[in-house]
Parts: sequence; structure tokens; C-alpha cells
Amino acid sequence: MVKKSSDGLIAEPQPNNLNISKLIVNLANDYVRLGKCDRRKAMRVLKKFLLGKASSVSYWDRWSKDDMKRCYLQLQPISKKMANDFRRWAAELLKAERNNKLALICLIDDLEVRTWIEDPESGLYG
Repeated sequence: MVKKSSDGLIAEPQPNNLNISKLIVNLANDYVRLGKCDRRKAMRVLKKFLLGKASSVSYWDRWSKDDMKRCYLQLQPISKKMANDFRRWAAELLKAERNNKLALICLIDDLEVRTWIEDPESGLYG
């Protein structure tokens, strides 16, 4: 059901977008709660997942379920909660067929900015 206003139709957000946003917030909360050393390890795993085996990365390159599983298994020793939230986020993107490198770049940027907001003295990439 689409709501109407005096100016016309109001677009409602897609349910997938709301769910993905919620998963990003959960993942960012888990990331911020990690110690500095564990945050660096987690970021290294995510960037390794981003770059993969390719020498160059296009924003539209897709990642697979196997790639997701490999990253999940590497995140588990760092934080089981973060690994589970990452798996949920990635699974939702796979369902929505939005499993491209751009989504992962946005996630990494969101995590880095969130860390800076929570602890400005840590530096943006600290």
C-alpha cells in the first residue's frame, strides 16, 4: 500500500533496505565494541574479502557465497557476534542480488566513520 500526500505519491522504503540498514547498524556496533587490535584484524579481513584474488577491483564485481563463508570463518576467532552479523548482512545482500564490491566498500567506510564518531581520538583509520 502506497501512502499519498497532497504533492503525490510517497515512496516507501523497500523491506530489504530496512533490514540491510538494521544489519549494518548491528555490525557497526559489534565493530566499535572490539578492542583496537581486534578492530584492525577485523578490518584487515574485510579488506582482504574486498580485494579477493583479483589484481584490480571494480565496484560492480560480485562476491559469492563461498567468499562470504571464507570471510565469516576468518572473523569468527576475532568476534563470533561480529562474524554472525556479517553473515546475516552478506546473506541478505545475496538474496537481494546486491552482492557487489560497492556494498562492501560502503560497509567498510561506515565502520571506519562509526569508530571515529565513538572515539575521535583514535583517528579515522586508527
